[in-house]
Amino acid sequence: MFNNQLHQEWLEHIDDYINGQIELKNLFQTTESHAEKVIDYVDEQSSFYREHLRNKSGSSSQFKVLDGVPFTTKEDLRFAGTSVCSLPFDKIAMYYETTGTTGTPTPCPRSSIDVETSGAFVKKAMNDVYQARFGTMNALTAIMGPSELYAFGDTYGEICRKLGIPFVRLWPESPRVGLDKAAHLITNLGVRSLICSPAVALALARFYTSIGVAPRETSVDQIFVLGELCTPEMLQNIAHLWGANCSHGLYGSQEAHAVATGCSQGNLHFCETNYLAEILPIPGLEGIGELCLTMLVPGAKPLIRFRTGDLASFSPATNCSCGSHSRCLKVFGRVDDIITIAERQMLPASIESAVLGAVDNVLGYQVAVSTADNGTETIEVSVIATIEPGSIAQIQKKMTDYFAIPVKLNVTEQLDARTETGAYVSWKHARIIDNRKSS
Repeated sequence: MFNNQLHQEWLEHIDDYINGQIELKNLFQTTESHAEKVIDYVDEQSSFYREHLRNKSGSSSQFKVLDGVPFTTKEDLRFAGTSVCSLPFDKIAMYYETTGTTGTPTPCPRSSIDVETSGAFVKKAMNDVYQARFGTMNALTAIMGPSELYAFGDTYGEICRKLGIPFVRLWPESPRVGLDKAAHLITNLGVRSLICSPAVALALARFYTSIGVAPRETSVDQIFVLGELCTPEMLQNIAHLWGANCSHGLYGSQEAHAVATGCSQGNLHFCETNYLAEILPIPGLEGIGELCLTMLVPGAKPLIRFRTGDLASFSPATNCSCGSHSRCLKVFGRVDDIITIAERQMLPASIESAVLGAVDNVLGYQVAVSTADNGTETIEVSVIATIEPGSIAQIQKKMTDYFAIPVKLNVTEQLDARTETGAYVSWKHARIIDNRKSS
């Protein structure tokens, strides 16, 4: 099944969809057929799936082809190791791993068909944004993410090369770079576009501010963010700090590749040809659930009914004016990061939106939920921001009304080191500390 002809057929299929020759409603008619083929593929090629599909049963699905098929969890992947792979390593294009911050790192090899089918959507998204923002590809771009065993740098480096976008790799956590040198090169080279996590964008803005340079005075005019939770309020916050357009780069993972790509309107558009998506309901949440993906491309490690652990929802493509005909995907944080405050379930995205909706020009934030001596819940919101003293009481009241428990606003110059560097290390680090767990 894995051959050059199939590779070419998949690229033509994706091109036809991207170019509008296949409508979304018609694409859905072939998606289940691709799912059936990839299930047969992993059953034949993967020793893990050969056993998993036979010995376990799954829940029902809205898709007939997935009805009763067992889920694949991250714990399954950690336990299975290389046995989940569908190709031997001498037939892959490159090898990556997960970070291992929540357990044993899992292998994430990619074949050529994986790289190109995933990259096709990233390439289209970047081309559209650069044309809209710069009118050209000649905009020096800083790729500010990890390389080593992670796909970030390779993915964007290859797309920039194909589009003719000049780029420089500036990973601030590298011992050869750091924030000081990154800022120096951005200024001296006249970098116009950054590709980084929200945490890196904020850290770099803090550094510029500390040396007396306003980030909006730099040459940066476009920022793509990815790798961690990023609400519309965070996009707006970063855009205002830098005086630049800020949009999503992509949403994805080492295991699942590029699942959705950003557009000039600040939305994420699902890569419709490459996945069959389910939203698994969570009690108490309406319209939002855990994103579950079946990867349709028969590459090095396609996953079947993979529970991503991320909270998400879909809305029609017609809601976006960018012209994409793919559905909009909204991501609200990790399932494990749902927190109950004042007897209400709160999503990480809701908390971030509440903080950034109340405070302007935030260079960093942290939320700590505690239990007072009298047994009542309290929240301390720490922010790096310039706030007039007379405004603090008003901001505290606004957030107290939202959370329905007392909120204390703490203006600081430095946050907990784990929060400051969490996104660099794990890419999924929550900014919310629940001190009630240890009380």
